[in-house]
Amino acid sequence: MPKTKTPKLGASLPCAANIAQYRLDNGMCVYVYENFASPAIVMSGYLIAGARDETPDKAGLASFTAECLMRGAGQYTYEQIFEETEAIGANLSVSSGMHTTGFFAKSLAEDMPLMCDLLSDVLRRPTFPADEMEKERNEWISGLEERANSTRAMAGLAFSELCYPDNHPYHYSSDGTMETSRAITRDDVLNFHRAYFSPQDMVVCVVGAVNAAAARDRVEAAFGDWRGERPARAAMPPAPRISGRPSRHIAMPGKSQTNLLWGYPGPSRLEPDWISCSLMNSILGQFGMYGRLGESVRKEEGLVYYIGSRFEGGVGPGSWYIYAGTNPKTVERVVDISVDEVRRIQRRKVTAQELEDNKSYFTGVLPLQMESNEGMAGQIINMVRYDLGLDYLLRYPDLVNAITLDDVRASARKWLDADNFVLTSAGS
Repeated sequence: MPKTKTPKLGASLPCAANIAQYRLDNGMCVYVYENFASPAIVMSGYLIAGARDETPDKAGLASFTAECLMRGAGQYTYEQIFEETEAIGANLSVSSGMHTTGFFAKSLAEDMPLMCDLLSDVLRRPTFPADEMEKERNEWISGLEERANSTRAMAGLAFSELCYPDNHPYHYSSDGTMETSRAITRDDVLNFHRAYFSPQDMVVCVVGAVNAAAARDRVEAAFGDWRGERPARAAMPPAPRISGRPSRHIAMPGKSQTNLLWGYPGPSRLEPDWISCSLMNSILGQFGMYGRLGESVRKEEGLVYYIGSRFEGGVGPGSWYIYAGTNPKTVERVVDISVDEVRRIQRRKVTAQELEDNKSYFTGVLPLQMESNEGMAGQIINMVRYDLGLDYLLRYPDLVNAITLDDVRASARKWLDADNFVLTSAGS
């Protein structure tokens, strides 16, 4: 029998008091948040299969597998899957990332039984028709050709290769390469699906106009008889700190703009100072028109088309980097000024006004992110994925407002480095 936690009426924000939690006998975790404000429902979630489970010679296999799932499943052909969803105005999609394969379904609540059955067929019983897989492969190759013509994408590929050692999954693109796109076979896809697609620790979140117990029963009816365990993953290898300034330029003649990135491995979303890091990074290169970087490099110097900074975070040690698009002749100057801005935020506290403005933004944007069932489902999944606790949204404003000027400077000193970093660029 499923293990159950029954929701209670409580705060309007999704929280432990109003999110129903169930664990099915096969290891699936189901979370339901009732929202009868509209007649729609969303089913969103993930299973533990992704690019981390590939070998370098099969780069892109997880993504290709996910894209092929809807090319035929169960009794349905590719065309029939889309006819079924389009006939009721519903959406169904699957995509793969580094750590997980995610899925999303949206429909009217009355169509949840059909969407559950379709999703179950797609995830559990794909038929992988050879002709449809070749069509998907052609789309994959076209995407890689477009990537090869993008200065931003090529700088990003070089950045990952320099930022992480070749024994690290983040060294490789989850989109694969032109070589792997042609070498991966149907048997590779079948074997990957058979080995890694499993209900073990799979997460399904249902948000919308449906009773929690009824939603649980529907999910269990579609997935409850699925059995199987996936292989255990090895621990993520370390991502060493960068020493010196390793750099690489990708020559792309004829491009009028050069894209650059500089940075290094940063904190994962699981780090206890994540909120402090996020506030610091927002002040540096996000808030308003790209924060301090936008003010100094774009507004005052007029050197870039855009500039910003980002913590990728995620489950692993995602990278932190500054990115910019500039004239090929001004790359060095852009790097010098942005390095100076990193030193400034490390050495001197940000202003109280900067911190308060960013705190107001962080807390004020939260309600906007949950104006839809999709947004609420996304927040619940994040709380589960990063083990934040289902009362995280209730605690979030206090967590943000507790961050001090000293905390921001401490995060800058801990995670940023103005002397040792990877620098990549692509353009003419």
